[in-house]
Amino acid sequence: MMKNRLFIILGALLALSSCGCSQEEKKVPDSENFVRMTDNVLLETKLLNIPVPFSILLPKTYISEPKKRYPVVYMLHGLGDKPESWNDSWLRVQSTIELLEEQGLGDMIYVFPSGYKTYYCNRFDGSYPYMDMFTTELIPFIDKTYRTIPDKNHRALTGYSMGGFGACALALKHPELFVASAPLSMSFRTDQQYMTESQDGWNGQWGKIFGGVGQSGEARLTDYYKAHCPFYQFTDENKAKVNEVHWFFTCGDNEEQLLIAGDDLHVQMRDAGINHEYRVGDGGHEGSYWRAALTEVLPMFDYYFSCSSMWSPVAQKADIKPIDMNGVFMSPNYVSGNGTQILLAHSGLSDTQIKTFVSAMDKSDLGKAFVVIPCNLGEKPLSKWIETADANYPAKKRICVTIGADGTPALDLANCFERCFFIDSSFSKSPQVAKDQKVYFACSDKAPNYSGMNALYKACKASGATFEYRVIDSSDDVTDDRARSIKTLISLFLY
Repeated sequence: MMKNRLFIILGALLALSSCGCSQEEKKVPDSENFVRMTDNVLLETKLLNIPVPFSILLPKTYISEPKKRYPVVYMLHGLGDKPESWNDSWLRVQSTIELLEEQGLGDMIYVFPSGYKTYYCNRFDGSYPYMDMFTTELIPFIDKTYRTIPDKNHRALTGYSMGGFGACALALKHPELFVASAPLSMSFRTDQQYMTESQDGWNGQWGKIFGGVGQSGEARLTDYYKAHCPFYQFTDENKAKVNEVHWFFTCGDNEEQLLIAGDDLHVQMRDAGINHEYRVGDGGHEGSYWRAALTEVLPMFDYYFSCSSMWSPVAQKADIKPIDMNGVFMSPNYVSGNGTQILLAHSGLSDTQIKTFVSAMDKSDLGKAFVVIPCNLGEKPLSKWIETADANYPAKKRICVTIGADGTPALDLANCFERCFFIDSSFSKSPQVAKDQKVYFACSDKAPNYSGMNALYKACKASGATFEYRVIDSSDDVTDDRARSIKTLISLFLY
């Protein structure tokens, strides 16, 4: 008996040695001491010639179902962070995953590799081939050591900030390895932003990876940079290749600079017809935003792994029923001269559509006093509609909500409104926004007027105006998407 046990132990040690990882380092789980999250597992790499630490979160059924195999999600941390940052007091990824599991999220293996300050790319001079290590050493090691489903269709990437760039770059370079990628607040820039980055910022964060240390202006835009930059990869020429991956991008509207690049990339991908999901929510470069994003990203991965019903590429339609109204809608407690006057600017909406949009605004249950006046801009200009509204429905303050129409008249008359709302609006000329304006706008990621929303965001950002910007998921029904966009903004900012 003792001899048999010695052979078993020797065999196990030889197997571990062939993986490049010791028993103590790998901390293989057992039934008596199973802990889902394990930190500081070490991978001995030949390419980097150093032990690369990673954390791993195993499924709750990993021990109880010893024959079951699992899909894998690689989760990439940001610049200056480490694998354990995913589970700190800000991100709390394990509790987020466990809550989603209670709601039906499928079992997965989660791997949190150390990315150092590499942006998860090989250095241009070959001195530090991190991406090669990731694809030819880390992934095979995980597939060999743990009970994964070792194929493209059961492997996905997400990451925040620098990790968002890594999630994008890895999937762009290796679409054969990943079914989906979800960059969160991806740390990248437009060409103009890179060219004007401070010298220290460029040298320390980008130049040493892409080449061009000490350079300025266009000299920074090296061929190696372009080979990794999303703007040069998500193109019509590369459409077939990049569409091999399901993409999800999200960024908060309070970001300093990243949403400028992110929103421009969304427009470029829409123009090129490249499939992707895109969200803009309330938040900045912070753990609370990324934690919230994971509540959609992880169910999306589960959907592509196993067709889970927790998520769908098409959003559920909102339960918004058109209200009964005859031309103008007044909340029950509106009286002449009191409350809020809402001018609903449009270009030929049907009566049913108008009623649906007014229903999305209806907060009369909160005791708010308001009157909604539909204003067909094809009949007369907005200035004339203001005169009509003041003559017939005076109120203490006035708001304009432009839906699916040219938002230029509302901006031109901004001094007449306390706030302006734009729902999937276009602009007949470049939007001009004053610093003291309050502007709120939203659309779905499949909205017809996505370019107009992008232009308005950049105008607000440039002027320093007070604004809120939202991009929601699409239900493939323009009227429904606009109604849900209205609810997203109105419920928070109208009253």
